[in-house]
Order: sequence, then structure tokens, then C-alpha cells
Amino acid sequence: MKTMWKIMRKWRKKVVSEQNKTPIADYIANEYQNWRNNFLWQRLGLLLWLGLICILTFTLRDVYNFFFPLKELQKLPEVLRTQALFMDIAMFLSLGLCMALRQTKFGRQYPGIVFLSSSWSINLIPQIFATLKGFALPDTLGWSLLFLSQATFLPVRWTLHLTSQLGLFIYYFGLNTTLGLKLPLPEHPELYNVTFILYLFWFCTICNIGVYLYDRLQLSEFYARKELEFAYQKLRVTEAKYRSIFENAVEGIFQSTPDGRYITANPALARIYGYSSATEVITNFTDIEHQLYVNPQRRSEFVRLIEEYGKVSEFESQIYRQDSSIVWISEKAYAVRDENGKLLYYEGLIEDITKRKQAEAALQEQLDFLQVLIDTIPTPVFYKNAEGFYLGCNKAFEEALGLKKEQIIGKTEYDLSPKELAVKYQQADTNLFVQRGVQSYEDSVVYKDGKKHDVIVYKATFCKADGSLGGLVGVILDISDRKRTEEALRVFVHAVSHDLRNPVLGTLMVLNNLLARPSSIPVPRSILERMQQSSERQLNLINSLMEAHMSEVQGIVLQRQPVRLHKIVEDAIADLQPMLTENQATLTNLVKDELPLVSGDSTQLWRVFSNLIVNAVKHNPPGLSITINAIAQEDKIYCTVTDNGVGLSQKQSERLFDLYFRGSNNRNSLSLGLGLYLCKRIINAHGGEIGVDSTPNAGATFWFTLPVNQEF
Repeated sequence: MKTMWKIMRKWRKKVVSEQNKTPIADYIANEYQNWRNNFLWQRLGLLLWLGLICILTFTLRDVYNFFFPLKELQKLPEVLRTQALFMDIAMFLSLGLCMALRQTKFGRQYPGIVFLSSSWSINLIPQIFATLKGFALPDTLGWSLLFLSQATFLPVRWTLHLTSQLGLFIYYFGLNTTLGLKLPLPEHPELYNVTFILYLFWFCTICNIGVYLYDRLQLSEFYARKELEFAYQKLRVTEAKYRSIFENAVEGIFQSTPDGRYITANPALARIYGYSSATEVITNFTDIEHQLYVNPQRRSEFVRLIEEYGKVSEFESQIYRQDSSIVWISEKAYAVRDENGKLLYYEGLIEDITKRKQAEAALQEQLDFLQVLIDTIPTPVFYKNAEGFYLGCNKAFEEALGLKKEQIIGKTEYDLSPKELAVKYQQADTNLFVQRGVQSYEDSVVYKDGKKHDVIVYKATFCKADGSLGGLVGVILDISDRKRTEEALRVFVHAVSHDLRNPVLGTLMVLNNLLARPSSIPVPRSILERMQQSSERQLNLINSLMEAHMSEVQGIVLQRQPVRLHKIVEDAIADLQPMLTENQATLTNLVKDELPLVSGDSTQLWRVFSNLIVNAVKHNPPGLSITINAIAQEDKIYCTVTDNGVGLSQKQSERLFDLYFRGSNNRNSLSLGLGLYLCKRIINAHGGEIGVDSTPNAGATFWFTLPVNQEF
């Protein structure tokens, strides 16, 4: 018995361990325990009713035997015949209590205890009665009937069956042996024999093994049923998920037969085709080739590609919608075949790409327009990627190099230019890619005529949508003609400075000497003075012309240092005081000494103030009132020179700072109109701005700004 118990325990552990390998084993095990307890509780009610009925029949037998003795009971001891009715009543009441206990919450929660109580009520009550009467009672028939009934009606929890049997046998064999009780039969007084023990052992063993096997079978079926339920549940969830994806997908999903009918379609496909439901798509399309495609040959091409490659991707076509409008679609599909390779249907996705096609067309139109636009630019234009390869150019660039665009795109400087120039160009591009922004420089380019041309190259980087470096755009300006003009102008200015300035300067020196010795000159002194003034004006005109030319060619050269505007204005006023007195002009200086220092060239700024004062005096009648002021505004100084003269018209104000412009109200000046032009060049070189605010007959205010010196 002990060996059988170990074998059954090992078998049970093995089965449970194998079942616990699944992820849901614990959950199913708990579910099975609940099911088994519920099964035991339900069947226990049936067994109790059957036990009550069985005991009731034996009670009726004993009542009948009490009044009408039965021959088969005559051989029983007298005590058993007379007391059997009381034992039946006791067992009947005990089973009634077990039935009542089964209906309680405790009975539902612990049906195993109710099972043991009912089993021992039937088995132990006769044993207790026999013990009290002083003999042992081996009820083999009753025990067999009870154990068989329990195994038949309650084939679960074989340990309960074994416990109920062991409880009875311990009482019968243990207690009776301890008390030394014998059977009430004189011819067979022994408690047991070998046959009796073997019968009980194998009867109980067979019942318990049957219960165990049935219990294991139920457990396996329960596991299989639960796993099947879980599988069905997962299948339903998966089906619902994919059904949701199918129904709510943005792309159209379809299955079509080789002969051109739709067998499956989702709502998105119906919307793309202009139908209200997928059912309409399946019903209305019987010939996809001619009903759907604008070009029916697209269906044949679709089938050919799938036959050749097994699938198609980005298969773009124009189709008719239900309202006969035309849209663009892109198809991705593959062939579905059976295990024998027979084609069943085509399955795939359809996307409406009409907006993308329209955007591509609009983009292409824009690109074509931009290409025409840069082709109309007369100067060479090109653009490269971040690796230095040409991406495109305009017609002027093609003509300059004598190459077609196809010969330029995808090439580098080393493919198009001599090595020594290519190295320079590549280095310039590399520097621009590192620094980014804008780059300009003068260089030489070999054009198709084989000659080097002087050029100015303007380049700027551009970025991609993600902010990374995309490449550069360049413009080449041929300045060969300008270089030749500048050289000719330089020669001309040299001639002016040598052939005109020197004679005038010599004449002025002679006149100054003559005026220094008035007694020995036969010519009137007034004539000599007029000749002297005329020579000085001619010399000033020549000097102004040369200065303007040098500023154009070389720019204004500044000797920057921290300066005070108050001192510069005072010096200008002191130098011009004779002219102010001669023209009866009044000048008021409001520039304060505590103004911030200015980073500038004191000489050039003196020229600005002087030119503005002289300009006001020359272009207005005597008695002019002039006011000079300067105020600090954040990081700059705002300077003004205001007069109450005749003023300027809007047209005059717009051109006043142009080269060689002369005002119409100049009273007696023979200047070339270079003073205000030079003022503008000087102020711009300082990083400031200059302008004029004026209306006719209301005076004029010349203003300019200068940056404050940040170092102080």
C-alpha cells in the first residue's frame, strides 16, 4: 500500500509539472480545483439522497423483520436482529445532518469534510454500536456497497476516498484488536483472515485507482478545454484586432480573382473608388481590367509583374471612380497560391496618390520655371552638393565652359578645370562648407576660349529640410572689362594729376609770388587776386576729382581711434570761421563734451562736418543760421546739422548724395558735386548711415549716425 502511494504521488507530480509548463497552468489549476470542489459538492447531494433512500429500505426491512421474522436473518446474533432498527435510525439521522451541513456556507467551501462525515456516519455508527455491545462487526457487504457508491458517484479526489477507508480500517482493526473484541459468531470468532484482508485491499485499491484515473482524465480534459477556450478567446481577440485594422485602415485592402473580380474589400477601398460600402465594390466590379483602369493594359501589366516577380510594389495607375472622375492609385500586391502552387487570388493594398501626383506636377512646374529663370540670368550660375559634385547650372555657365549640362552634372572641379585652379576652387568650397554662410572673392576662370578671365565669385551654402548641409550655390561675374576700364581710368587720373594739376599748381605759385611784391607788377592787383582765386578753385576741383576716384577704387581708408565729437566739431568751426563771417552766417554748437567716445577717424569726420557746413553756406543766401547737435542713442551717436535756409525738394533730397550731383540753388559754386558724395562714403565706412530731412523754404536737417566705441 505504501509503495502504491509513492507511485501515485510521483505520477501526480509528473502530470502536474508537465501541465505547469504552460503559461496559464496556474490559472487553469486553480480553475480546476474550483470545478472539482463544485463537482464534489453537487454529486455529494446525490450520494446523500441515495444513502438516505438506501438506509430507508434497510430500515423498512428491519421493521418488517421485527413483526415478521425473515429466515435469512435468523442466523444473525440476537443482539444484531433486535438492535438493527436503532442503528438504521442513527445512520439516517446522521446523514440528514450531513445533508443540512452541505447546504451551509461551510459545506460549500469544504465539501471534502462533508464527504468524510457522511462516509464515516454510515461506516462507523454500526462499529461504535458493536464496540459498545462488546464485539466486532465486519460489515463487508455494507463497506463494499459504500465504497463502490462513492467511487461511482464521486470519482474525484481519491485521497478523500482513501482517508475514509483508512479511518474505517484503523477503527476496525486497530481498536478491536486493542480491546480484544471478537466476532459474535462462535464458529468464526477471529477478527480477520487472509482472504478478508486481500478482498478489502484489492476492492479499495481498484476503487481508488478508478477514482484517480477518472480524476486525471477530468484534469486533462479540463486543461484541454480551458486551453481551447483560451485559444478561441485569443483567436477572437486577434480576429477582432485584424478586423479593426481591416475596417479602419487608411489604405484600401483587397483580394481579387485572376479573372478580374473583387472577393474582399475594406471601407477605405470603397472610399477611394467613390462607393459607400465595400459590398458595392464587390458587387459592381466584374471586370477590373476594363471597369477600373483608364488604360486597360495596366491590369495585364499588373498580372505580368506578379507572375514574373511574385509581387508588385508602387504600381501606379490612373483609375475611374464611381462618378467617372479620374484619380491616381498605387498598388502593392502579391499572389496567394495553394500548396500545389495553384493561383487562388491576388491580395494587396491600394493607396490614393492623387494629391501626391498633383504636388509632384506642381513641383515639376516650379522646377521648370526656376530652371528657365536661372537660364535667363546672363551671368553663369551653378550649384553643387556637399561633396563638391555639380548638381546643375544655367545656360550662361554652359556657354562659358563650352560644355553641355549633361557633361557638367555629377563632375567635380578636377574634371572641369586645370589642376592648379581646381585645387584653389576646391579649397574655397571646403572653407565655405566649414564656415557656412556667404563667400565672395576675386579669382581667374578659364573659359571655352582657353583664356583666363578675371571674375568675382559669389557663393552661399544651402541646407536640407533636416538642417544638414545641402551644398552651395554660386554666381560668377566676369570683371575682365571692368579691370580694363579701371586700368584706363587709372592712366587717365594719372594724366590729370600730372598734366593738369602740376601746371595749375605752378601758376598758383607764380601768382602768390607776384602778389607778395606788389610794387613791381604792372598788372592791377585785383586782376592777380581773381587769377589766384580761379587757380585755387581749379586745384580744389582736381583734388576732389582724384579723391573721389581713389575712394571708388580703393575705398575710404580709416585710421580708427576713440575720438570725441565735441573736439572735432570745434576744430571744424574754427577752420571755417572766416567763411562764416564773410557770409554773415551764425553757427550754434550744441555738441556736449560728455558724449560717449566714437570709434572713428578724426580727420575724415572733420571733413564730414566741414563739408556739411560749407554745403549749407554755399547753397543759401547770407545771414544763415546753422545748428550742430549730437545725442547718444543706445549703441550709436545721432548727429544733425540744421539750417533755416531755402530747403530742398523731394527730388533733390533723393539724389543729393549721388556722385557729381549739384543743387539748382547753388549761388556761385563751381564745384563738381563731390562733397556730399564723399560724406556718404566716409559715414558708410564708419558703419553708419546718412540722410537729409527737408522741405522747400523750411530749411534742411542733415543727419548721420556713428557707432559708439565699445572698448570704453
